[in-house]
Amino acid sequence: MSPAPCCNMPRWPKETRLRNRSGNIIKFLAFVLLAGAAAYILFFTPTGALFRTHAGRKVLVGRLDGLVQMAGPLGPAVFILIYALGTLIAPATPFTIAGAVIFGKWYGMFYNLSADVLGASLAFFLGRYFLHGIARNFLESKLPWLDRKTAEEGFSVIFYLRIFWFPFIVLNYAAGATRIRFRDYLLGTALGLVPAVFIVTYFTGAMKEVLAAYRRPADLLTVHTLLPVVLLIVSFFIPAVVKRLRKDRPPV
Repeated sequence: MSPAPCCNMPRWPKETRLRNRSGNIIKFLAFVLLAGAAAYILFFTPTGALFRTHAGRKVLVGRLDGLVQMAGPLGPAVFILIYALGTLIAPATPFTIAGAVIFGKWYGMFYNLSADVLGASLAFFLGRYFLHGIARNFLESKLPWLDRKTAEEGFSVIFYLRIFWFPFIVLNYAAGATRIRFRDYLLGTALGLVPAVFIVTYFTGAMKEVLAAYRRPADLLTVHTLLPVVLLIVSFFIPAVVKRLRKDRPPV
């Protein structure tokens, strides 16, 4: 039997590909505009100049504190939103420190963790739906194992990498290009960030309290300042412990 004439072949796959390509280009351009605006603010404005220096970040924390106070009952929500959006383009640690300074050890810990999870989720969806091509290329060239591992054990891999203090922004965007389910990513992120957020927030909040009543160097050596240091050291052994427990787990 002779093959069907080429003119009878359906054309929709090509049209679909062109439509998808156009959609991807529009999404990419939208993100480029967003990234361009963020880069302009970060490198060519007085606010961005402050963010790039230690002294400047102190000033920004003060301004953020004032903004939170002005917002009244909505202050925590304003802080969480600014923190989450900020982590799309900048490291999370300065925002975490700001949360501890503004809200203290305990409330700061809750708000910091909420903002981290929200920011990580936003970056995940940007990586999946707006930057999939770029994130995918980065994934295949720099982290080829991540896609395979997350497809097999999504929660465990994300949890492990968060515990191991893997670069926050890199993992957020790269995970969006993998085959991981968002539910596994969200749970692994929320639980895996707890130690890091606790250590940074608690230590900063404790130092703020100690320095407020500081009289002599011995005042720095308190349970509240030493506990986060001990936990930081212990946290470096958590990945090995988790790996050992998973290896010793009997097969289902």
